[in-house]
Amino acid sequence: KLVLATTTYNASIYPFMHDYITRLVEHNFQNRTVGIIENGTWGPTAGRTMKGILETMKNITIVEPMVTIRSAMKESDLPAMEALADVIANA
Repeated sequence: KLVLATTTYNASIYPFMHDYITRLVEHNFQNRTVGIIENGTWGPTAGRTMKGILETMKNITIVEPMVTIRSAMKESDLPAMEALADVIANA
């Protein structure tokens, strides 16, 4: 199980996370359950970008909910984070 979290950067994902996910592809990462957390202020797209890359890998299950945090974590984001944690823990 893996949870990936990154910020939106130039309508994509932060370069270090992009490098990490590219390395997962190169090393044939497969047969895993993955959760996604994205962050962005006005137009978060990191989650969609990560999901697109992960879907090219073999037997990757991307769980819902994908969590979106706008700028900074708020009390109102906790239910979505807890829901993701529960899904990952029970997958």
